Amino acid sequence: MIWPIFSNLYFSIAFIAFIVFIDLLVKFKNAPDLKFYFLLLTFSIGMVGLINALYAIDYVFFVSIFKSLFVFSTLNILATLYFPKHKYWTFGFSFLVLGFSVLFMLVNNKFISSNPILAIFLVQSVDSHLNIEMNPALTLMRFLIITIVTLHVLFFWYVVYNKSNLNNIYFAKIKHWTSYIVVLMVFMLIANIAITFSDNRPFWVNCITIFVLFSVLLFVLKRPVFINKSAKKLALGHKFNQEVDIKIDEIHFNLYFKEQRYYTKNEASLEDFAGVLKVKPSILSQFVLDKYDLSFNDLINKYRVNYFFEIVQDAAYQNYTIDALAKLAGFNSRQHLNKPFKKFHGGNPSDLLTTSISTS
Repeated sequence: MIWPIFSNLYFSIAFIAFIVFIDLLVKFKNAPDLKFYFLLLTFSIGMVGLINALYAIDYVFFVSIFKSLFVFSTLNILATLYFPKHKYWTFGFSFLVLGFSVLFMLVNNKFISSNPILAIFLVQSVDSHLNIEMNPALTLMRFLIITIVTLHVLFFWYVVYNKSNLNNIYFAKIKHWTSYIVVLMVFMLIANIAITFSDNRPFWVNCITIFVLFSVLLFVLKRPVFINKSAKKLALGHKFNQEVDIKIDEIHFNLYFKEQRYYTKNEASLEDFAGVLKVKPSILSQFVLDKYDLSFNDLINKYRVNYFFEIVQDAAYQNYTIDALAKLAGFNSRQHLNKPFKKFHGGNPSDLLTTSISTS
């Protein structure tokens, strides 16, 4: 009776993977290569879930390819974030792992003829629940690959933690996130050793696979927010060291930005306001990102839209045109208002003005 439960869990994984895939498409703004790896990771998880949910035995050997794409994506995500100078080495290694799985699929699907050398890739049997019985040599090769991948991830983790003396604002945020994936990879290694000696190997293989896939989807969903917008900064090392001796006074920030309506200034910019607060633009940018989850320009536009909404409701401005109100809010013209208005309020400014007039 356990297999229908496994099937439902795998289907849930495929469904959640689809949601995470859409989340990545919408929220990931920069770093196209990193976005590609995250999307590939989520896609591969979804396909593993779907094939197992449907017990699609004709595609059972494709699961190994999607699992390798899972490894390929994970390693290249970490390499892109932490070690861009060495990402080609990681790409080459992960590509070899992928090649191993492709060869495994081609041999077992009879797409290429077997010979004494390729016979090592042949499985002994496959049951109706897609459980594969491997020969001892193939099992050993699989174990060695998992071990090398785990050591690769452990090396990443070791180097990242050794960089803690840089007091880097991005490294500080990502350490726990990285530790999560490291622990997961170590768990996979230990679990694969343990189930080799189990009398109920198919059951435990499915339990571990489901746990790992669910965990990685959570890992992607819980990625640090700044990765969506500024992931490349992580690789710049000391250039983004935190200035521990410089702090932004939130009271002063609110005084100048909100109470004195700095955002209504036509020349408002990150560099100009950093000068007002006497801090570096990078410090101000990080402060705004941490507190508001917005870029500084988006924060300015959001407050301008809110102020526009406020003065539209004010009877003292009922005879003003949209263009005049937009300029009062800090926009150069009505055209510069339209896009931020749709983003932070929805609809068109003219609709708001019409509604305000009709209710007054």
